[in-house]
Amino acid sequence: MAHLKDNLPELREAVQKRFASQPPDHIFQERDDRVEVWDAEDFDPWEALRWPTARVLRYRQHKPNVEVLEAEWLTNFPQRKLNSLGLYRIGKSRWEIENQGFNDGKNRYGMEHIRHHEPNSMVVSWLLIPPALLIERLYRLRYLHRGEHGIRSPMELKSILWINLAPGRLDSSQPEDSPWAEPAGAAAL
Repeated sequence: MAHLKDNLPELREAVQKRFASQPPDHIFQERDDRVEVWDAEDFDPWEALRWPTARVLRYRQHKPNVEVLEAEWLTNFPQRKLNSLGLYRIGKSRWEIENQGFNDGKNRYGMEHIRHHEPNSMVVSWLLIPPALLIERLYRLRYLHRGEHGIRSPMELKSILWINLAPGRLDSSQPEDSPWAEPAGAAAL
């Protein structure tokens, strides 16, 4: 599922032409919002797309404060397997997850939007960022909210993480000065 944007001008034009001339296929209430949905799965794919047809869902979400949100999504989920409401909910939840990830990255970690859209740069960025965020999140859940300890400094947290990532002394055959030996004072942290 992907947002339909201006990078597919022929498909976008066909979608706008068709949906502009017809009423919504469905109207439903989603919490406090009224949502209008247009849904068709018989749009012609573009050359590089290996689908027999493309499904496009357009929604118009009316908020209580009179704000109106609109978007169009492209997918290959057939309507017989996933109805319009289900597709709308999946799309909105995907967007919320993505938006929260960018929001966390920017506000908690000082990351900006990827400025360099060269494919290898994007792959490297996205392969490094999720594990880093996962480690940080697991660490917060494991160490920041448990036990009797007070608030720890960033250096204490780094030390605890480093100690717990190392396998520690698993057998007595490791010499005391081994890099895998448990550091002195580790139990005190």
